[in-house]
Amino acid sequence: MKSLITITVFLFFMGLYSGRAQKSTAIDNFTTEQRKLVQEQRELIKANREAFKASLTAEQLEILKDASLSRQEKQAALISTFTAAQRNLINENKENIKELKKDFKNTLTNEQRQQLHEQMGNRIRENIKDSRFRDVKRN
Repeated sequence: MKSLITITVFLFFMGLYSGRAQKSTAIDNFTTEQRKLVQEQRELIKANREAFKASLTAEQLEILKDASLSRQEKQAALISTFTAAQRNLINENKENIKELKKDFKNTLTNEQRQQLHEQMGNRIRENIKDSRFRDVKRN
């Protein structure tokens, strides 16, 4: 009886360990060049975001701070106050991001593409589960 419990516990922990070993993030499988490219992309996006925030007027900052507005209302109000320069900055940032994604995709091997695809599918499924759980909890 004691040996049966020991074997069961051992198999249980082996199953947990092997499941965690297989669950690696896609970034762990990137080459150093790809990791460097991802880091540079993140820094560029961050710099673009900071440049845009610096271009906001006092009126636009007040819209962002207004707690009485919903997220969608804030966004609509903010967009209506954008200057031509701010719109150009946003469009340039979008184009830069598209180019960065394209450049990164060109460096991926087929195996890496497959891993990213699976990881994104798993992430989407988890988000759906979480949202359903929250909806059930609210009701």
